[in-house]
Amino acid sequence: MKRAIGLILAIVACIVAFLSVRGSLPFMPIFGSSMEPTLQSGGLLIIDPIDPKDVKIGDIIVYNVPPMVREYYSYPPTVSHRVIEIMTVPSLGFRTKGDNTGEDPFTIMPQDIRGTVGSQIPYLGLPLLFFQSQQGVIFAVIALILLAIFLYGGEIRRGSGLLHRGVFAPVINEEKRANRMLSRQIEATEKKIGTTEQALEKFSLAVAEYAKHLASHTSAIQGLSDASQELKKGAAEQNRVLSAIMDNVVKSDSKRETVIIEESKQAPQKPVTKAKKTAGPTEKYHKALTNGTPGCARKHPPTSEEISSISH
Repeated sequence: MKRAIGLILAIVACIVAFLSVRGSLPFMPIFGSSMEPTLQSGGLLIIDPIDPKDVKIGDIIVYNVPPMVREYYSYPPTVSHRVIEIMTVPSLGFRTKGDNTGEDPFTIMPQDIRGTVGSQIPYLGLPLLFFQSQQGVIFAVIALILLAIFLYGGEIRRGSGLLHRGVFAPVINEEKRANRMLSRQIEATEKKIGTTEQALEKFSLAVAEYAKHLASHTSAIQGLSDASQELKKGAAEQNRVLSAIMDNVVKSDSKRETVIIEESKQAPQKPVTKAKKTAGPTEKYHKALTNGTPGCARKHPPTSEEISSISH
C-alpha cells in the first residue's frame, strides 16, 4: 500500500508541474525576466482570482495566450504582464506589456484572464520549469519507470515468470527443439565433410602415386626413344657401309671384266694342232665323269686328285 501511495504521489507531482505551466492551477512558475525586479524569474507565483471588470490599469494580470497567437509570436502558454490600457469599444479588452519589454502585440480578452498576482515564493518554481523542458520530461518519465521498478520489482519478476511459463514456454520449447535438430544436422554435416576430406586426401595420394608412375613411364619411353634414335643411326651407318662395299664390288667386277676383255683382245690365236692336243684331256675328263664306262653317268663327281691328273 505504501509503495502504491509513493508512486501515485510521484505521478501527481508530474501532473501538477505540467498543469501549473498551462495556468490550470492557482499557482504557476515565473517565466523569464520581463517583469523583474517585481517578479523574480524561477519563483512560484500565487494567482488571486478577479473579475475582469475589476481590473485596473497598473495591475499585473495572469492570462492565457490563445494557441494561434502563441504559435505566431512564440509566447508561453501563460503570461503575467502589467495592464497599460483598458478598451471598452467595441468590447472589453486589455493591452499589456512587461516592465522590461515592449507592449504585447495582441489584445487580451476577458475570458483569457486567470487573475492577478497575489504573492510569490522565490525559487520554488524552478523544478516546475525544469519539468516543462524537454530534458525535464525525459527525466520525469525515466524517474517514474525506475520508481515503479523499484517499488514493484518483485511483482514484475513474478509476473514475468508466469508470463514466461504461460505464454512464451511453448515458443521457447519449440526454439530449443529446433536448436537441437539444427545441432544434429550440423554434426552430420561435419561428419560428411570429414569423410569427404578423407576421400579427397586418398584421391590426392593416388594422383601423386600415379604421377610418379607416369614420370617413370615417361622416362622409360624417353629412353626407348633415345635407343631407337641410336638404332636408326646404326642402321643408317650400316647401310652406308654396305652401299660402299657394293660400290667397291661393282667397281671391282667392272675392272675385272675390262681387264679380261682387253687381255682377250691382246692374246694371239693358237694353231689348230694345239687344239687337237687339248682334246685329249677333255676326253679324259669325260671318261673320268663316266668312270670309263660309255653311256653311264658317274654317281659321284670327280675328286680333286682326278681333276688334277686330268689337267696334267
